[in-house]
Amino acid sequence: MALSDTLDEFAKRSRKSSGCAYMNLYSSLSKEDQKAIDKAWEKGIPVSLIVKALRQEGHKTSQDSFRAHRKGECPCPK
Repeated sequence: MALSDTLDEFAKRSRKSSGCAYMNLYSSLSKEDQKAIDKAWEKGIPVSLIVKALRQEGHKTSQDSFRAHRKGECPCPK
């Protein structure tokens, strides 16, 4: 398969994504955990520490999804 074909295939898959990874995670959390993340944002806690804490609690997430959401580069409605 040529690189262009592979890139096209990846592009098709990414368009079918189920929205913003950050919001998918956030929506799955309890109200208490959502408030904890909101407070962490307000306090300016680094994304790396928030993600590390979430992973410690058993959640699958990445710094990239948090940063994309924060910068408005995610699929959330603008």
